Amino acid sequence: MNIEFDSKFSGIDREDTLRGISARRSILERARRGEIWNEKWLGWLSVREAASARALAAVRGEAARVQQRASAMIVIGIGGSNRGAMAAIQAQRGKLTSPTRIVWAGDTLSGSSLRDALDIVERESVVLNVIAKDFKTLEPGISFRMLRKALMEKYGADYAERVIATGSYGDGQLFDLAQAHASRFLEFPENIGGRFSVLSNVGLFPMAVAGVDIESLAAGAEDAEHALRSLPLEENPAARYAVNRNLLFERGFSIESLIFFEPDLLPFARWWTQLFAETEGKTPSAVFPTSFSYSEDLHAVGQYVQEGRRCIAETYLRAFHSTPDLRIEPSAGVADRFDYLDGKEFDELNRAVYRAAIRAHSADGVPCQEIVLPEIRESELGALFYFFMFSCYLSASTLGVNPFTQDGVENYKRAMQSLLREAQPASDSSGGAASPQQKARP
Repeated sequence: MNIEFDSKFSGIDREDTLRGISARRSILERARRGEIWNEKWLGWLSVREAASARALAAVRGEAARVQQRASAMIVIGIGGSNRGAMAAIQAQRGKLTSPTRIVWAGDTLSGSSLRDALDIVERESVVLNVIAKDFKTLEPGISFRMLRKALMEKYGADYAERVIATGSYGDGQLFDLAQAHASRFLEFPENIGGRFSVLSNVGLFPMAVAGVDIESLAAGAEDAEHALRSLPLEENPAARYAVNRNLLFERGFSIESLIFFEPDLLPFARWWTQLFAETEGKTPSAVFPTSFSYSEDLHAVGQYVQEGRRCIAETYLRAFHSTPDLRIEPSAGVADRFDYLDGKEFDELNRAVYRAAIRAHSADGVPCQEIVLPEIRESELGALFYFFMFSCYLSASTLGVNPFTQDGVENYKRAMQSLLREAQPASDSSGGAASPQQKARP
């Protein structure tokens, strides 16, 4: 596994970590073996099960079909249904050569954003990939309705061949819809939740359409699985990371920020944030996850991190793109006082600010841990996805919360549906109540 975990700047010495592991050993061992919350949730734990050779071949075939007929595929999904694919595609964007670009929709109720997607349907050759584990969520559901209608108006009876539904079986779910309207269908595995679905059809299909090497990504994830499920806990980077972040919480560091230095990793940071927030955020004992983009955010929240309240711990992603051909040339007759940089590779600046930030922050008492990737390639991304999912599963298990539910999310959904279903009485000029014909149906 080409991922390293380094905690030398965290303020937690090896003995602290070992004691933390010892105190949690029983539950960590059971989780490592997949013996906790294993009734119906652990389809992601085995990469070979989630991304089998047969599944990868099927995804590749479907992706090739899309690439032959569409300049854009609009992916309609929210949260776990799109963040993993978005993370991988953006991280690899510099080398992708697919003829089909990916457009994201269904993750907001902004009419302006929907209008942008509708304009793409009007201007380009388009297919839709609607993704939902449970096809009851408003954002993707209503966006799909609007985009499907536009597709029908443009392509007529042939529109259904341009719809790929990634969903589950069951009454009212996407399989039924695909069957009824002759759309194409990919399974959203029943035993994988949305935020753990990146290594299944959910994430792999949009990646394949975009041109990501999904075989390499799955192979990297499988390498990580073998290492993390076999290494002794004391030497296991996922276990050490899971334990350390909770030890830091006990010391008052209730916020963990994932730090990245390549803007292309912003979607990955958003995937990571959802993963930990939705998995662990069912108890006051959970760390609050967020992310900062350095060096930009060093000129914003960096001031608070350096001298503000000591409640933030940082997890640094030492992961960089490589642009060795980009060097700083001498200034052409303009005395800008940056001559000391002449001849340096531009990449050296990004690596220098990484070292400067971690040294300055840790020296002032900010716990800093590092996750180290040699390169930002598909294999490393696959390993990183698996590393964090496995760590999150371990961490949540030690907190005693079910990692795979999100009952709190349902509260806002119920409130929103209630508001939208309420009758909105309209006043006439005399101030009277609306007539029965004016009232909205429940």
